[in-house]
Amino acid sequence: MIYSICGFNVEYEPRFSRLRNRSEKYLSEDQSLTPDFSLEITEEDIQNHIAKYPMNEDLAEYVVAGIKFYRAIILKGAFFLHSAALSVDGEGFVFTGPCGAGKSTHASLWRKYFGDKVISVNDDKPAVRIIDGTPYICGTPFSGKYDINTNVMVPLCGISILNQSKENSIKKISVAEALPVLMEQTLRPDNVAEMSALFSLLDETLTKVPVYKFCCNISFEAVELSYNTMKNK
Repeated sequence: MIYSICGFNVEYEPRFSRLRNRSEKYLSEDQSLTPDFSLEITEEDIQNHIAKYPMNEDLAEYVVAGIKFYRAIILKGAFFLHSAALSVDGEGFVFTGPCGAGKSTHASLWRKYFGDKVISVNDDKPAVRIIDGTPYICGTPFSGKYDINTNVMVPLCGISILNQSKENSIKKISVAEALPVLMEQTLRPDNVAEMSALFSLLDETLTKVPVYKFCCNISFEAVELSYNTMKNK
């Protein structure tokens, strides 16, 4: 089967329901397209993953497919970013940070605040793809525990690194400050060529997209502050 993900034509054959169902919205209308790359998910891949991280085969196939996809796109101008990504009026806004920082919580506030104006690009594992020098945030079928994602690509307007706080504040940080954080929130390959490509992609993204340290509470005031700051970069 051919799936359209991040603008790539990706070939793979789901065996179990989780991967099949979550990939359905990405299924290409034209199955005659030549794939940009294929994901081969073998029984050995699944069983090896289960041996390391006990889970059922349905979930293991889904996780392995995501890992293989994010590895494959690095040499094609895209990378994974552990984050919650949203689109408002065709512009992409990303919230990243360590587990427990409140990415999904803040994203849910945006959905309540903006209503139909907001699109959930991916609530956990979007990809950033650079096309003709412009970074885009992209939906993928691989979105963690909940199937919150949309098959869209929108220009990336800003990235906020979340920190929980009683008071709301936001400030732009330097590339040197942002890089280590983003490195912790992406897939770091052990292949030299892929790691070099990843550094180049991160460098290009960070020179074109502002990154902010965002301390926030759970309030609509936090939404307004983050949106207005990133929108008016």
